[in-house]
Amino acid sequence: MDTKSKEKHRLLIRKTVVRLSLTYLAPFILLTIYFHIQSSRLLNESRRIHLRSIAEQQANTLDLFLRERVVNLTNLIDSPKLEVPPSGDAMQKYLVDLRKSSDTFVDIGFFDSSGLQVGYAGPFPSLERKDYSMETWYVELRNKPDNFIITDIYLGFRKEPHFTIGVSRIIANQYIVMRATLDPKKIYEYITSLEGTNKVYTSIVNKDGYYQVVTQHVGTLLEESSIVPPMEPRFGAERIKIGQTSHEYGYSWLRTADWALTVQWADNRGTGLSPGLDIRIILVSLAVILIFFFTIVFRAKKLVQFQEESIQTKSQLEQAAKLASVGELAAGIAHEINNPLAIISEESGLMKDLMNPKYGENVTQEELREHLDEIHDAVFRCRDITRKLLGFVRQTDIKLAPHDVHKLLNDVLDGFLIREMSSSDIELVRKFEDHLPPIVTDINQLEQVFLNIINNALDAIGKGPGCITVTTSKSDDQIYIAISDTGEGITPEAIDKIFLPFFTTKEVGKGTGLGLPVSYGIVKSLGGKIQVESILGKGSTFTIVLPYSQ
Repeated sequence: MDTKSKEKHRLLIRKTVVRLSLTYLAPFILLTIYFHIQSSRLLNESRRIHLRSIAEQQANTLDLFLRERVVNLTNLIDSPKLEVPPSGDAMQKYLVDLRKSSDTFVDIGFFDSSGLQVGYAGPFPSLERKDYSMETWYVELRNKPDNFIITDIYLGFRKEPHFTIGVSRIIANQYIVMRATLDPKKIYEYITSLEGTNKVYTSIVNKDGYYQVVTQHVGTLLEESSIVPPMEPRFGAERIKIGQTSHEYGYSWLRTADWALTVQWADNRGTGLSPGLDIRIILVSLAVILIFFFTIVFRAKKLVQFQEESIQTKSQLEQAAKLASVGELAAGIAHEINNPLAIISEESGLMKDLMNPKYGENVTQEELREHLDEIHDAVFRCRDITRKLLGFVRQTDIKLAPHDVHKLLNDVLDGFLIREMSSSDIELVRKFEDHLPPIVTDINQLEQVFLNIINNALDAIGKGPGCITVTTSKSDDQIYIAISDTGEGITPEAIDKIFLPFFTTKEVGKGTGLGLPVSYGIVKSLGGKIQVESILGKGSTFTIVLPYSQ
């Protein structure tokens, strides 16, 4: 604290002491009680908000962690190199690869269409050839439309607490399942390594109220918890009385599993201040004056402490939001580079066909070079996307240069989306104003904005039929790019949240909730803005407004 702040602080104390010393006894008591109540309320509310923010932060991080483990298993079962059924050596290699991504993986199993575990790697070799066809998680997975499952903690055949992540596919008309188990102790070690966990006890309960992850200070695995958070709202802070003791906890329900993460203060200290003043002090005037003075000093210190805690909490929330956004964005990278990879796959497959002697094609080097150029461009598109994602973390300098808006739009539409629109019976209408001036922008970032918004339009329309209209115009010193769709539209409640990180109306696993927030950040960094209009059941229009130099 600098000299000026110290002097201001001392002056405030002196004035307060003089004012209260000249006041009658009754107003002094009333003022003290009022100040006490207000301070207690503010401190209680501050701790309540802080408790809720810790729960949200940890739940978001755990959601991201579980999504990454599902992605690990999905990449394995979708790999073209997957052996069906896999050999013992192959299963060992798969387990080693999974443990490189996370040491929480215990083992891995492969199931044929009958539910028999025909491939296994891990510390329980007796599980190989076990029949899981009647196991609850296996039956539930067969009936799930999204082809993956994260189970609650259970003992299973191994008689040890664990939970299972399973992914199913149909390959060569055969239903197969790849599942991996994770160690709850490792999950708890991961959670307790997060920032701020030294202040709280973290637990995870399922919707029936049984512990899935818990510290010994609170309970034991699979024990019924005394705290079961409400399903609605999905996150918050509550107070509950257990026996003669009141407990306050923060909670947040996960999106990837039917679990609620709860946090309680580790020190279990109260949130109020000192109890009310003793009425008997009124009888002793000197004691009243002394208590008055020390109470003012005490309250002043508490107020300063509260302000410092509020500033620190705000800073921690901002940093946690940034870290969670970066992690979620990394988990969604597969969606971002899907189109360039599709081009690479298509062009390489076509080249194989052209070079196959049985088709009798006399392909020339020039024809092959055209396809190689397409692959080369797609590879560098992937590189540019990953650079943009890394730039989101490092805040690297963007490359600004004059660009033609129509050319950027055509590159995105014709290079990435035209085939998907044709196959989905979606009409594309371009209403471009002639002679638009160039804008100074970063080509890769702006193309990514167009791609994100048009992809959202495709998702809103679904399988079609439908129409996407791209309109450009200019006014004064701004260019307007309007992207309209005839999809399902957005509810008024959702419009206020679509630019918030992690908010998505898509199903779990199909959207990160970061496409629009990232796009909004890019456009804002370029000096522009994004406007949204939507009519439920008729469609939406996203208008990108960018400045240009006349």
